[in-house]
Amino acid sequence: MKNPKHELADAIRDVTASVQKAIDEGYRSRAIDADDLVEVLLAIADRLDPPIEPPEQNQVAPGLACPECGEADADRLIWLDDEFVQCDACGTIYPSVG
Repeated sequence: MKNPKHELADAIRDVTASVQKAIDEGYRSRAIDADDLVEVLLAIADRLDPPIEPPEQNQVAPGLACPECGEADADRLIWLDDEFVQCDACGTIYPSVG
């Protein structure tokens, strides 16, 4: 297989340089175990195909987030009745309609 962009080789070089820097700075041991190998292989895979952040799911509409802390996760905003919401993150109780 010929890769004109040399993506795989470049990813391996980048990760190798990062690991070497961590060794030089004392953050990583020169001894390698299975966990280290898995970490390095995943780092190479992430360089070749960066993980995609999941879309913001279960978020309330703009303007309905907690006015105090900005929490917008619908699972952390508790409807007390038809008019008020309590933020589970900071405890603020606020009107449901801005």
